[in-house]
Amino acid sequence: MIFCRIIITANLIFFISLLGQEQFVMAQSNLLKTESIRKKLYDRMDERKKSKTLSKVSEKMFSGIFSRVTDSESVWIRIDNRSKYRKWTFKLSKKNLNLQRQEVRVWLKYVSPKLSVSHGKEYNEWFLKKSAYELQKMFYNRQVRVVYDYSEKLYRLDGILWSGDTNINVWLIRNGWSFYLLGEEPPPEHQEFLAAENEAREKQVGLWKAELQKD
Repeated sequence: MIFCRIIITANLIFFISLLGQEQFVMAQSNLLKTESIRKKLYDRMDERKKSKTLSKVSEKMFSGIFSRVTDSESVWIRIDNRSKYRKWTFKLSKKNLNLQRQEVRVWLKYVSPKLSVSHGKEYNEWFLKKSAYELQKMFYNRQVRVVYDYSEKLYRLDGILWSGDTNINVWLIRNGWSFYLLGEEPPPEHQEFLAAENEAREKQVGLWKAELQKD
């Protein structure tokens, strides 16, 4: 009888020991799961921080297709991605949007054929049409990058356009379609604009033609 009690007691102790070990293993497992979840959360937070940093860097630039030129001062850019285009519908005025074509209008910075030419009404009108025509002929339907400033006062985009390695604003100056119009502060491309204007002057193209320099 005593022997049976000893065996039962030993089995009970062994069972309690196994139960304790199982609970310990489960606790360790739960701890590992918790740590794993915590690590995933931290990783996601890091990814969000990185993505926010990247968005801040790229928030003033977008890409699109050089669609058309309706005047000498601006360019219409088509944005094929509907969700990316939609954000502009709440920021830009009606004259700077074309909903049917899914286009935004970008006003060219540091250049203006209209403000550059002053040789009589007839010549001025021809020059503005010609500059717009040459601009569209050169870059029509090309993929472009737009580095822009958003005007909250005018509800429009003022920008510099890039087609590959070609700065389109600089191209206008280099080909004599505009003088370099310096703003309040020199842009990062200041030296490039100056070099383009000097090149146009030396080649006597566009606004720098010899007959236009006569008093």
